[in-house]
Formats: sequence, C-alpha cells, structure tokens
Amino acid sequence: MSLLLTLNRSPLKFIPLPAALDVSKPGTIVETAKDQSSYPCRRCLKDSSPGDEIYLISYNPFLGESPYTGPDPIFVHQRDCMFKLEDEKDVVPDQQRRRKLSVRAYNAEHMMINNGVVDGVDLEAKAGEMFADLDVKYIHVHYAGAGCFAVKIERK
Repeated sequence: MSLLLTLNRSPLKFIPLPAALDVSKPGTIVETAKDQSSYPCRRCLKDSSPGDEIYLISYNPFLGESPYTGPDPIFVHQRDCMFKLEDEKDVVPDQQRRRKLSVRAYNAEHMMINNGVVDGVDLEAKAGEMFADLDVKYIHVHYAGAGCFAVKIERK
C-alpha cells in the first residue's frame, strides 16, 4: 500500500513508493551515491547525498494490465526513509521540480490518453491540464533524460 500525499494547496496527490520493496530480485544492485543529483529516491522523494547506499531495482508502477505495463529502473535508499510533506515548500516535490519530466496520463483501463514533456517547475500546471479531462485517472511522471519512473500523481 502506498502513502498518499495530499497537498492542501493543490488538487494533486503525489504518491511515493511504499516503504517495503522487494530488493531480493535478480538484477538488484547496491550503489554508493557519488553526487547530489544523480540518485533520486522514490520512497522519500529526495535526492541521495554523496556516500548514501542506494538500491537500483526494477519496479513496475502499474497496478493493472495494460500494453504499457513494464518495469523501470529506480533508485531507493538502502536505509528506511519516508516522504515528509512538511519538508516541501511547494506543491511539486523539489526532486521533480528541478528536472525535465515526461508526463503520461492514463485512463481507468490503464491506457495512455495524453502525454507531454515539461520542466519540473511546470509539472503542477501540466498535471492540472491533464486532469481537466475527466477520463484521466492517474499520471505517471518519468525523468525525461533517463526515462526512469519518478512518481505517480492522482486527484485529491
């Protein structure tokens, strides 16, 4: 079960990954963060600090069957961590606000019905525009450069 983050200043919910992830899968590796911005954790929605031990794992963000279903590489801290809403100064978590993002809107059948590429500072506006279509049930955000899954957004 994922932690729903309701931001009072916005009709959006940013949903980080659950604390418990299967890191025993083949292909999972442990890395040491070398710099501040290359290892974004999907549980706490913070970038790793140099020296942090992190897992690089394969994660499927879809909860239903769809031709779009498939795993993406993601980073998560090896230590326990959770997103803290009070740490954020804006509607969009800082981790996403500082990056170029691929934004993909899906309907109830898990079919992509809209998409775009935006600078992170424009994510709230783009998500609001997508959610204006009542057929949009959720949005997946990916980092545009590497293509890795970043976060799921739902309506409040």
